[in-house]
Amino acid sequence: MKRFKGIALVAIALLMGVVYLLPAASANAQSSAALSITPKKNYLIEPGKSVDDTLLIRNLDTTSALDLTMRVVDFTFTDNGGTPKLFLDPDAAQTTWSLKPYMTVPETVSVPAGGTKTVKMKVAIPAGHGAGSYYSAIVYSSGAPSGGGNVGLSASGVTLVFTQIPGEVTENLNLKKLGVYDPAAQGKIEGYKFIVDKQPTTIGYTLQNTGNVTESPVGSITLKDLFGRETKITEVNPSGSLALIGQTRTYNSCIKLASQEVDFSGSKTTASSCVNPGLWPGYYKISLDVFYGQNGNLTKEITGVGSFWYLPLWFVIVFLVLLAIIVIVVWRLYVGIRRKLSGGQARRALRRRR
Repeated sequence: MKRFKGIALVAIALLMGVVYLLPAASANAQSSAALSITPKKNYLIEPGKSVDDTLLIRNLDTTSALDLTMRVVDFTFTDNGGTPKLFLDPDAAQTTWSLKPYMTVPETVSVPAGGTKTVKMKVAIPAGHGAGSYYSAIVYSSGAPSGGGNVGLSASGVTLVFTQIPGEVTENLNLKKLGVYDPAAQGKIEGYKFIVDKQPTTIGYTLQNTGNVTESPVGSITLKDLFGRETKITEVNPSGSLALIGQTRTYNSCIKLASQEVDFSGSKTTASSCVNPGLWPGYYKISLDVFYGQNGNLTKEITGVGSFWYLPLWFVIVFLVLLAIIVIVVWRLYVGIRRKLSGGQARRALRRRR
């Protein structure tokens, strides 16, 4: 018994020690929360021309200065969602869409506590450069990179930089999938459902980009039930998300979109979310009609159809109960008619014998 108490006391002591250490670890890991940057930059630059711009960096930590290193890296996609995959290794091969050779940013910057700093950046496209989409990322880090080139625990953020070079390009988006989609699947094809038992809130469509430019589709989606009632979705890409070169990307559209004001860090901002669209149970047909195309090129259209069943449990139970009642009623009518027919035949046979 004494031995058991001793072991228990040691375990409690270790647990208290771990709890005591956890806040410090969390604080270190959250150092990136001290940085506020512009998440994306977009440019249209002709060959032989350049753009001079600035980056506004804000230090949200009011007690300590923020010393940052800045470098340009290439990136691609990680999956069918919008999460970029950064090529942080200094020896990583340059992508065909790389903007690294044409971008200039400072190597270091120091932002005072609670203050902001504006730094200059430049994108210069050489004369004779081919048309298309080119992109790279600016990585801000408040800790030194590890030996493998990965940003340390105190990595602060990323600005994605996209540049369109006008001219004749190859544009091609192909529709791969359309239907009710579970956003929790984060772009995976497995997120599509043909039969759902909960009120669907999101329609998804997956596009494959086999061109040499990024694309941002716009258009509409129409839902039609068995009675011909239509529900129109006009925000098929509300955030203007891009399908990167070579990417197969899944877009999610709210069947019904609601916006509300929220308080974020002391300032008011508008947030949108999917809400219950109030669909009736039953079968629905989905019609997709989206457009894409870069300036100076012909606009292209993608159309497609899909379908799904919305069958909540209560509806299935009611349907089965009604079906059982109908079967019983029909069976009783059938038995009654058979009895009457049998009785009539028996009476006629009796008359003939007489």
